[in-house]
Amino acid sequence: MHPSDSTGGATPLGTKLLAEHFRTDAAAREAIVARFISRVSSLFIVSTFGLVSLIGWPRALAVAGLCAVLAVYYGVLSRMLRRGWFHPSIYWVNVGLETSTGAFLFVCDTLFGTPEQALGNPMAVLWTAAIVFAALRGKRSLALFAGGLVAAQTVLLYFLLAWPRLAEPIPMIFSPAMVILRASYYVVIGWLAALVAGYLTHRAEEALHAVREKDLVGKYFLHERLGVGGMAEVFRATYSPEGGFEKVVAIKRILPAYAEDEDFVTLFRREAELGSLLNHPNIVQVLDVGRFGDTYFMAMEHIEGVSLRELLKSHGSLPPAVVAYLGAELGEALDYVHRRTSNEGLPLNLVHRDVNPPNILLSRIGEVKLGDFGVARAAIHVRLTQADRVRGKLGYLAPEQARGHAFDGRADLFALGLTLHEALTGRRVFQEEDVSNTVRATPPPFLVPPSVHRPEVPPALDAVIMGLLTWQVEERTDRGQRLREQLCALTGAFAPFPHGQRELGRLVQEALARKAGHIPARSTERETRVEHLPTPARSEEPTAVLTRRVSDEP
Repeated sequence: MHPSDSTGGATPLGTKLLAEHFRTDAAAREAIVARFISRVSSLFIVSTFGLVSLIGWPRALAVAGLCAVLAVYYGVLSRMLRRGWFHPSIYWVNVGLETSTGAFLFVCDTLFGTPEQALGNPMAVLWTAAIVFAALRGKRSLALFAGGLVAAQTVLLYFLLAWPRLAEPIPMIFSPAMVILRASYYVVIGWLAALVAGYLTHRAEEALHAVREKDLVGKYFLHERLGVGGMAEVFRATYSPEGGFEKVVAIKRILPAYAEDEDFVTLFRREAELGSLLNHPNIVQVLDVGRFGDTYFMAMEHIEGVSLRELLKSHGSLPPAVVAYLGAELGEALDYVHRRTSNEGLPLNLVHRDVNPPNILLSRIGEVKLGDFGVARAAIHVRLTQADRVRGKLGYLAPEQARGHAFDGRADLFALGLTLHEALTGRRVFQEEDVSNTVRATPPPFLVPPSVHRPEVPPALDAVIMGLLTWQVEERTDRGQRLREQLCALTGAFAPFPHGQRELGRLVQEALARKAGHIPARSTERETRVEHLPTPARSEEPTAVLTRRVSDEP
């Protein structure tokens, strides 16, 4: 089968994506086959002993032993496959084992019975089923392999084992010519199964092509969903225009139920427009925005890694050098955001307003990216009302922002301070999204340096973070670049470069492996200790109610 061009049939991308789907689904499909064979083999053990009076104990024990081996092997294999283990060679091993089962039964019938019984046994049903099972695995070569292997076994068993034991005169049905004809039938069955498998694969590729024409977001082919919130969802996607060029991107798409919500669509488009203005290595780049069908979408740079929230959930509190590196990179990103000008050179006074762990993306090589500018605002273009000023995630608001007062980029630095504090201690400063304490005039008593919870945090890092969390905005660290300079001044084991960067890459790779099930979830002594620290008493003031975000965190 050869993929055709875009005017008809399957596209090369459709072929590639279908092959990718078969690869990702291989373990699950093989687990189903293995579990089925294991159960059937277990039933055959019982039925074989029920036929002892007809076939005798020697043959019954041999057949029951084979069934027991198959039941155990496929049972163990099914468990391993369901836990995520898979190797492509398992296909060939299983097909060889399944087709050889008929050969084993042929040998038992010949040795414990007569060659006439072996040749008259309806073994063709079992061998044909093995060939069909091979074809269902989605590989034409497996069906051809199964058909050829069964044909070879048929001929070899006949001439080496059965034919010398046949009594003269040999009936025509058991003659060499008829056995060779039977073997050729198995080759034909394997060939036919391969054609059917190829036809079904081709039709699936054509279906993918039709889906691409109707349901895909323009030139973006959607893969698995990476996350979903209350109003939007994010997919991994392939950007594939004509000409064969391909690029992996992330597609953020408004959920159909909110595609007609004008307020939400306006916020969504604003996020894309602001994102398109930003071009910095520590900011997730917006590549495209548009409407397709009944929904709006945004194409963004795809980061192969995890969010800071996922990393904290997977690993717990992070090493001080890693936190220093995060702060230095994010400080530089925020400094760029706050200093960004319009195309005419006018200052935008842009404030992110939603700096928190879910919006910080970390790559497997230690890159740090700030994303989700859904509630960011360019203050030069709009006059902020009090309700608009308190947009953002509860629990990460600066005091002036929570009170609805005027604010600037220092509000982002306060949120970054809360995020870095959380990364060091493994716990949020404001638990359960309680911002009632941020509207007060003085800092709450539980806003303490990270070293109170983790004594190994160096005083210099303590001072930098508490400088971000200064309650009075005039006394707070005023620029992200100043924050970066303070953190880069750390030396020794706490230095962000190169220790923090290298360690962050290692932790992200661990988190990805744990997410894929390759290594078990960890539970460290430190995490346990931090989790059970007593929570200081807090006032029972009512929590603030904030206006809607662009999208709930996935």
